[in-house]
Amino acid sequence: MGKMKALSVVIVTYNSEPDIYGCLDALFAHNDLGDALEVIVVDNNSRDFAHMESELDRLYGKRITLLRNTQNGGYGQGNNIGIAHCTAPIVMIMNPDVRLIRASLSAIVARYQQDEQLAIVGFKQVINDAGKRGLSFSILNHYPGWVRLIGGVMAKRLDWFHWRHMYFCGACFCVRKAMFEKAGLFDEHIFLYGEENDIHYRIHQTHPQAHDLYMRQTVYLHPTENRPTTEEAYQMRIQSNEYVMNKQGRKPGTYLRSEEQRLRWSKRIFGNA
Repeated sequence: MGKMKALSVVIVTYNSEPDIYGCLDALFAHNDLGDALEVIVVDNNSRDFAHMESELDRLYGKRITLLRNTQNGGYGQGNNIGIAHCTAPIVMIMNPDVRLIRASLSAIVARYQQDEQLAIVGFKQVINDAGKRGLSFSILNHYPGWVRLIGGVMAKRLDWFHWRHMYFCGACFCVRKAMFEKAGLFDEHIFLYGEENDIHYRIHQTHPQAHDLYMRQTVYLHPTENRPTTEEAYQMRIQSNEYVMNKQGRKPGTYLRSEEQRLRWSKRIFGNA
């Protein structure tokens, strides 16, 4: 019998071959769990799957499990497939373009072992090689736009997180598997965007005594500094977050109004959106 797994990492890919090798190299470079680390890559029917499969086998062999999804059902659906195969009690969700640059996986596991009510753990995000800080967390989306803007700026500057009012960036976070399963895992009606706010809400609805933790000493690179945003992506984000707000019983247009207000205040204060 193999060693019990302490942490399962799930990485969903879709035409992500340019990113996945660097992601896995950084993950294994920070692996201080040895064989207690489980790595599951779920591919959402990429066009480059055959070549990627061959390279993953050559580079990592049995250190990873590769699952092929026969459809691209979205980020959440791919993650749910991966989570169903996880054998560890703690799951780390990681984007394929994430690079761990300062991390102790054993320290993350230890925090969960020390605190049975710990649900979600988030980490510090930087967005370029110079260490420019990204959005490690955001204020919950039902708050007014000016609160999300000003409060978010202050919290980011102070590197201060409060789990009752904020949720972690979905690019890299950990969650207790049993709690996540009871909360319903990822909502597969959400193709992309809005998952983090939804997960935060449902976990704390199903586990009122649970809380989250920001481990700022764990740092990952998510190179989004110069990533362009399209009108299609913006509209998808609005629709997804409106859907999440509706699930929470908020009034129609809650997120849209908040976002429009946030953009107006950002332009007024900072001269940009």
